Amino acid sequence: MESRRRLNHMTKTLGFFYIFILLFGANTHAKSSLEIDAAIESAIDRFTNEIQGAQTYLDGARGILVIPKMIKAGLVLGMEYGEGALVVDNIKVQYYRAFSGSLGLQLGIGSKDLIILFYDDEAMDDFLYSSGWQVGVDGSVALLDMGAGGSLDSTEAQDPIVGFVFGHKGLIAGLSLEGTKFTKIWPDAEPEADEDSIEAFNENALD
Repeated sequence: MESRRRLNHMTKTLGFFYIFILLFGANTHAKSSLEIDAAIESAIDRFTNEIQGAQTYLDGARGILVIPKMIKAGLVLGMEYGEGALVVDNIKVQYYRAFSGSLGLQLGIGSKDLIILFYDDEAMDDFLYSSGWQVGVDGSVALLDMGAGGSLDSTEAQDPIVGFVFGHKGLIAGLSLEGTKFTKIWPDAEPEADEDSIEAFNENALD
């Protein structure tokens, strides 16, 4: 009886994992840069309009990484996936895919917006010129929550990299980005784009 329950549990878990891979694997590189750009602008608008003090944080940032509508799904194995871009001086200099996975009971499917602000040139350059950047390995991100007065808590605002996670009800508290990995993507590039063109893109992005 116990072995049957374990088998059923494993079957459901694997089935959910398979559906997740189908959903997200099929959509890898599915979005065009125009679609990502529109989602980014919408996320920034929500951030500044719905969260008191948000514009001040944006104005002081050297670069803004926006991953809009980051989708989360989980049963026993939880996964999150999203596509966005690093914005410098209102220019989207590089597109990224964000992905994270975790174990533990986490039922349901949902989405959230992620904004990461770089206040330090060195920290941003390390991110931009890396082949892959993982929170907790290549750098840390201080997540900000709402303060007692309904505005953003500034206790972590002096960190070189600051993050905000928010949904339709505002900032989401009690989360961690630990383990989230950001990988460069080129939504409109041909599949055979070579490393030289990729390197040239990065070198010219901030000129």
